[in-house]
Amino acid sequence: MAEILGAVPDAEVEEESQPIEAVAPPPRPAPRSPELIEILDSDSEPEPEAKRARTDAPAAAAAAADDYDDDDEVEFVGQTPAPAGAAPAPAAEPESQGDDVEILDDPEDLSDKASAKLLKSLMAEKEALARQVASLERKQSSDEADRRRASRPVYWRRDGAGKRLADDAGRDGKVLVPLSPGSDEYESVAARLLTRGLPDADVVAISRCVNDSLWEPYAAARSKMAARMGGAADLVWRSDVLPGVQNEAENSLCARETNPCRERYLFHGAAPATVDAILDENVDFRLSQITGAMGACAYFADQSSYSDQYCRMPDHSALAGRHPHGRPGTARPDAAAGLKMLICRVLCGECGRGQSGLRRPPALPGNGGGGALCDSVSNGPDNVADCSTQGYMYGVFDNAQVYPEYVIEYTRGGPGGAGRGPAFLAQAQ
Repeated sequence: MAEILGAVPDAEVEEESQPIEAVAPPPRPAPRSPELIEILDSDSEPEPEAKRARTDAPAAAAAAADDYDDDDEVEFVGQTPAPAGAAPAPAAEPESQGDDVEILDDPEDLSDKASAKLLKSLMAEKEALARQVASLERKQSSDEADRRRASRPVYWRRDGAGKRLADDAGRDGKVLVPLSPGSDEYESVAARLLTRGLPDADVVAISRCVNDSLWEPYAAARSKMAARMGGAADLVWRSDVLPGVQNEAENSLCARETNPCRERYLFHGAAPATVDAILDENVDFRLSQITGAMGACAYFADQSSYSDQYCRMPDHSALAGRHPHGRPGTARPDAAAGLKMLICRVLCGECGRGQSGLRRPPALPGNGGGGALCDSVSNGPDNVADCSTQGYMYGVFDNAQVYPEYVIEYTRGGPGGAGRGPAFLAQAQ
């Protein structure tokens, strides 16, 4: 009996001597919902139909699985149950369409060899994922290092002798970079100390402090303050280009276009042990007393002679000033043996007048009661933008507005060290 596969021309139908019956195709078996299928080796012979019909029995499936080769592969096929009353969805097909498959309803029917193969495949995927994660972490670390280098002052890339420093210097703690006498950086810092009230000091050594844990919050505070005070988004800070305090020597006025935050290099005096702690953890205005001349803030001065008296105290807190000879049981540092003074970057911003009793900066003048506060205080706030003045104190109530960049070791009243040197003496004459 012929089966009609398509339309037949009329001429051919008339020539047939017998009537043609249309036979419907045999019904397709209802698809099963397999959860696991095990793919056979493509090189193996196809199984007999009788054996393939017995695969629904767990015992037969396990017996057949024992004969698989080492090259067997296992593929999981998930299927979402069809809603009640709906036609069953067709069974998912394995990826390897050309291979014979053995359908297993129970994961325990996997042979030991197939289980080992599956475990090996999963372990390989896990290792590949671990490699991808490690690669992403290395890229993130590299991007973070690039960002950190970009935010640092340019001259931090070199040591005092002009040699290249490691890119990660200062990442895990402070690095003190000794400056070379005669270099522009060294001479500018030494000149600031000697011409601002201590002409008789002998400079023993000057070091630059590189400490990312202190620089990053300072740089973030500077960017935020600059944006608030009208600074350009792509502003290049001259203080990050010119080493030492050369920027202030060449640009004594803090112009809004180049220095909107009124970043100043100011002195901070403390006992040698306290200076070492500041280089690690920064200044801490909480140690100041509210009875201070400008309140409970961290104090700085534009004159080295003013800070020098605090270098001789047992500590840098205001309590030390109540004891003319220091605290009971402590000794003042010996000026002949060696003192330490810091030159810090300080963000003065909007400066108000300081007074005893302040716990925070005063309200910004002319803000109409909006609650905005000044960024710093001073006994001469009107002169905050002039870096050439002397005789003024400044205070901040936020440690992030300070970066201790240079530490000067010096002596007074005795034979000194490598000191002022020819370059400075020629300049002074």
